[in-house]
Amino acid sequence: MFRSFFDWVTSVGKWLWVYFVFASVISIFAIIQFDRLSYSKYLSELKSEMYLELLEVRETFEGLIHSQSLVLRELATFIADNPDITQEEFSKRVQNIRSIDDATISIAAAPDLVITLIYPFVGNEGAFGLDYRRNDEQFPMIQNMLDTGGEMITGPVNLAQGGLGMILRAPVYLTERDANGNAMVPGDVRTPWGIVSLVLDYDEFLAEAGLTDANEDYDLAIDVANSRKGIEGVFLYGDQAVKEKDPVILDFDFEFEDWQLYATTKGGWPTAAEAQWQKRIGMVVVALALLVLLLYIIWLSETRKRAEALLHNGIEALADGFVMFDTRDRLIVSNARYREMYGFSEEMVHYGTRFSDYVKVGDHHPMQLSNSADEMAWIANRIESRRSGGSLDIEQHLTDGRVIKVSDRRMQDGCYVGLYVDVTELSHAKAAAEAASEAKTNFMGVLSHELRTPLTVILGVARIAKNPRLLKSSKTLLAAIEDGNTDPADVKIMMEEMFDQFSNLMDRTIQSGDHLLYLINEMLDIAKIESGSLTVESAAYDIATIVDPVAIQLKTLSQKKGLSFEVIRGTGQVYADKVRTQQILFNLVGNAIKFTDSGHVKLKVTASQDNVLFEVSDSGPGIGQSDIESIFDVFFQVDSSATRKAGGTGMGLAISRNLAELQGGSLTVESTAGVGSSFTLSLPSAKPRVPS
Repeated sequence: MFRSFFDWVTSVGKWLWVYFVFASVISIFAIIQFDRLSYSKYLSELKSEMYLELLEVRETFEGLIHSQSLVLRELATFIADNPDITQEEFSKRVQNIRSIDDATISIAAAPDLVITLIYPFVGNEGAFGLDYRRNDEQFPMIQNMLDTGGEMITGPVNLAQGGLGMILRAPVYLTERDANGNAMVPGDVRTPWGIVSLVLDYDEFLAEAGLTDANEDYDLAIDVANSRKGIEGVFLYGDQAVKEKDPVILDFDFEFEDWQLYATTKGGWPTAAEAQWQKRIGMVVVALALLVLLLYIIWLSETRKRAEALLHNGIEALADGFVMFDTRDRLIVSNARYREMYGFSEEMVHYGTRFSDYVKVGDHHPMQLSNSADEMAWIANRIESRRSGGSLDIEQHLTDGRVIKVSDRRMQDGCYVGLYVDVTELSHAKAAAEAASEAKTNFMGVLSHELRTPLTVILGVARIAKNPRLLKSSKTLLAAIEDGNTDPADVKIMMEEMFDQFSNLMDRTIQSGDHLLYLINEMLDIAKIESGSLTVESAAYDIATIVDPVAIQLKTLSQKKGLSFEVIRGTGQVYADKVRTQQILFNLVGNAIKFTDSGHVKLKVTASQDNVLFEVSDSGPGIGQSDIESIFDVFFQVDSSATRKAGGTGMGLAISRNLAELQGGSLTVESTAGVGSSFTLSLPSAKPRVPS
């Protein structure tokens, strides 16, 4: 198998490499895509795990911010109700707020944007008296907060008291009261009192929120989404470049601003999944195995195609029709010769066509079917013979005269193969041989009868001549002589009677001998025709020289039968063999007289510049169209019975046509059964010119 595979690679190497390279490219592309999908899946799973881990950090961060925001809101509400709060009151109030934790550094209030209230005071003296209006860096942010009424977080900030801090600020508006001193719902116009702020230790807050621990495993960043342009002091955390690395994003739920947490693995996302190289090697091994399998499949396919092509070419090379049907009598394969034999169209001959469809169309039907009922019966019988599962050997005689020998064989797997051989020539040759054999048999019977008749006469006369005393005239003469009293004159008369009787016997002998000689000459002529040694000696003769002797000799024969014999001839010359032409005319006119019982026989001679036509017509029985050309075959006779009323051997017309053709002429016939026949001998009027 390996050697055949190597031979195949050598013979179709170019296409093999094209297929292999194409498959390799597809395999590489598939590996790359699978690798990308594997990496994408790994990265997606990694992000999902990270998202779940950071959810806890986000919740802790949000909880701390919300708790500190509540502190500011509680304090802002208290101050709004007590705008003239003192430092002592402020400190007590702050101490009573439970939400303050260890990360809080200080809480301050800035009425009219100047920090005058602070807790604890000790350690935070540097922030006391800070006027935000004079702080160009922070005032725009403070003013925007007062205008919007929202809270704000700023960080990280370098604190005056040292270290980094994160500042939460909230605006404070005076509570509007009615005439009775009751608080009113704030309207569109609010009177700002100032702001309150809460300073958290930046590092302590990050540790409480869990960001410090998370930062050890991840690259983190926090930023305000859609940050306000031109406003400084927003909260930022981490390396902002993380936002450009397709990070995991978590949104914070703050009322005052939209914050987002960005996170990636430490140092960015991994470039490969865990055990990625092992997976890649596995994919390469699988791809190589698939390529080898593909190569083997291609080899098998090409081998099968070659076998099919070889089988197809072999079937098409057959000179006979070949066809194969499956177990359900559906076409598998056929060759062009089969399609030509039965005249099937290209549209009909395709894989899967049923055998019954072929039987019903084309030239498949035998010629002997005379009506549609016979045809339907034949179709049913033909299909049933296939279904019976037996072998079939028949000869089909088709409507166009062809003969097809059909050999159907059922194979072991149930399929059918058929061989269709056109045996038309062989069948016709066989029929011709059988007909010739039958004709020769009939001829031998006729010839034996024809030869026996004159020989019987000759032998009978010879026996009588051997013992003339047995003749009645001889006995009478001898008796008269022995009597002695017979008158010499009477004796002379008796002798004349005896001589006349001998003369009649000799005439019969001569006639029989001439007839026997005629039969022998006919057989010799046939032998010369078959051997190609029959020759003629043509010359220019007057038409009368050839026709008149024939007419004179045959006129007596026609008169004996009571027939009208008319000879019409013109003047002129014919270039022919005189003896052979007369032989033809004797045969044609003699046959006309012989086969005509009543009516007429006519010989008409017409001369033209190129040829002379000898037309012999009669009112005899005529010749059927099926026998019109066969009458010129050797030994053929329409009536082959040896006891027929008219004699003859059946060789005359064959000899006559051959003699006509040897003289450069022809012999044709026209006949109608029951009406009569007309034979026309055409001979040249002058010696043909030989081309120079």
